[in-house]
Amino acid sequence: MSESCSGSCGSCSESCSSRKPTKEELLEPMNQYSKVKRVIGVVSGKGGVGKSFITSYLSVLFQRKGYETAILDADVTGPSIPKAFGIHQKAQGNEMGIFPAESRNGTKIMSVNLLLEEEEMPVIWRGPVIAGTVKQFWSDVIWGNVDYMFVDMPPGTGDVPLTVFQSLPLDGIIIVTSPQDLVSMIVGKAVNMAKAMDVPIIGLVENYSYVECDNCNHKIQVFGESKINEVASKYSLELLAEMPLSQTIARAVDKEDVEGLEGSWLDEAVNYIEAACPVIGGEEESSFNQGNAGLRIAVTTDDQDNVFQHFGSCEKFAIYEIQDGKLISKEYVASTGSGHDELSQMMADNKINVLICGGIGQGAMMALFQNGIQVVPGQTGDINVAVSTFLDGGIAVSSESTCQGHSEEGCGCGCGGSCH
Repeated sequence: MSESCSGSCGSCSESCSSRKPTKEELLEPMNQYSKVKRVIGVVSGKGGVGKSFITSYLSVLFQRKGYETAILDADVTGPSIPKAFGIHQKAQGNEMGIFPAESRNGTKIMSVNLLLEEEEMPVIWRGPVIAGTVKQFWSDVIWGNVDYMFVDMPPGTGDVPLTVFQSLPLDGIIIVTSPQDLVSMIVGKAVNMAKAMDVPIIGLVENYSYVECDNCNHKIQVFGESKINEVASKYSLELLAEMPLSQTIARAVDKEDVEGLEGSWLDEAVNYIEAACPVIGGEEESSFNQGNAGLRIAVTTDDQDNVFQHFGSCEKFAIYEIQDGKLISKEYVASTGSGHDELSQMMADNKINVLICGGIGQGAMMALFQNGIQVVPGQTGDINVAVSTFLDGGIAVSSESTCQGHSEEGCGCGCGGSCH
């Protein structure tokens, strides 16, 4: 601290030992090929309360509403998210970053289990290494376009929760608990940590609240009378849901099919979260309800109105204007250049939201992602059928290229290197 220092760092640009970094300065930079609109942490004061299931099912429910969802599994030493979705393949990457795995319905997931040689291998790492891994999941993973990202945190208030609170731009947290005598103290710890880190609390979810009789639907509180309403009132928190102890839920998770689970337990919670953390409109418009919102779709096209197979050498694009689920106009636009940089800029100039194409390399996809354009790769056949199938949900956007690597001989798809 210099002799002329006033003690106020707000308007001072000097770097000194007394200067404390602002909340914004502590944030890790987002991967340059990612566009994540909302980040919601799911936390608990203790383990064993079903936090990972709540994280998984919230992402499933938001995805069913038409949002692009993702899960960052920050529970590094106890990763269970991939298994709930039936994901066992390893994450892939290149010089641009790591690609998240995708569930059957399109939720993007990154977990340490996707990086280990064997899923059963224990993660015997010290706190700083684990915290660094969580930061890398944010800054090194190519998330693409995401409306809602849910962060599954480890229980407690240790290194990793602290890292997430400081390093990720959390829009809010959901606290998961269970009906036990210690619930007030456990919730209190999570609440006080959130307040200390200046992170909003969206609300509470009580798991294992009751068992419902199959015959008479009577609710039995197997862990004793719930005190969750008192706790919510004490800390002025919204009670989002009371989840049952259910064989249906357990079977779905055991079968690695959380996306096939049907239940209304968290519907009101989803509506509340959606209202509390809406996806911003305008240029940040969500991919929500694509069939009903205004949409401009470009399709690589040949002279027979079939999907042209090589994005980088496409000479003509069909552009569809969709409004309220109806076709407003269709026009053909000649290419203004070649190569992914020029073509992706052309897409941006024409205000394209979605590109449907055949072969496309990862470099081209990254250039499109940077311009906020989603990609539906690997398509063939009639362009009108392709667009209709996309609007009906039969095909989906993806971050996986259909053209892996190029050489002088090409990539094996016959493009001669032109896909990229």
